[in-house]
Amino acid sequence: MRLAGLLVALALLPGCSTNPITGRDQILALPAVQAAHANVSFALSSGPQGIGASPACEQGCGSAGDAAGFPGRVARIGVRLELSAREMAPDLFERIGKFQIEMNDAIGVGTGSSAGGRIVLGAGLAGLEPTDAVIAFLIAREMAHVIARHAEEDSGASIVFSALGMLLPGVNFIARFVASRLGSSVLAGSWAAKQQSEADEIAMQLLEQAGLRARTVALELDIGINHARLPDGEWATRYLESARRAEGIAASPPRYAAIGE
Repeated sequence: MRLAGLLVALALLPGCSTNPITGRDQILALPAVQAAHANVSFALSSGPQGIGASPACEQGCGSAGDAAGFPGRVARIGVRLELSAREMAPDLFERIGKFQIEMNDAIGVGTGSSAGGRIVLGAGLAGLEPTDAVIAFLIAREMAHVIARHAEEDSGASIVFSALGMLLPGVNFIARFVASRLGSSVLAGSWAAKQQSEADEIAMQLLEQAGLRARTVALELDIGINHARLPDGEWATRYLESARRAEGIAASPPRYAAIGE
């Protein structure tokens, strides 16, 4: 067991690399292993329902308060943003093939994404009466997490600490497991704020590429949603942080303008 842990640790630790998009050091060795690990973790935490079969409504169809038309709006906007992502980061699609945008009744108001390009929007988002610009930002932000390989980065921390946990001498399995989980959580938490900032910046660049002006998006994130219906919790906090950050991004040139060049 310890030999296996040593081999995994030795394979991963020298693999810290600089992400070509964000310029930040990440643990991205053995990408296939990390992507699989990240995708399994995401699948265990969500039970998404595909919206691919839902017809993408035409521009202008439905309204912000039309819950029945919400899946169609999401599908239409998702198609538009994927085209932008293909222009900005063509190498991404060698990894994921395509984005799969799905709805999930279980997660309510929330969003998520996997390393393999699955993006989930909670059905409860329709109750916030978001405008198309808000929906576009939420999808673009999850696409940005995939582009920046954040799920793989988090999985890399988990894999490394799990491997190192096997090497702890004189410690039983449960203690090693707890130690590895705590270690990976601390490491992932240390770069969580940076990941959120990167995702917001890349998302705004995606939206610009799709023809949505940054200043318009920043304004819509404030007025294009029913704030009274925002639930308490981490997702709402991150949304409000993104809205504030978008204002600053709109006032300055995008950092990641050279993506895909």
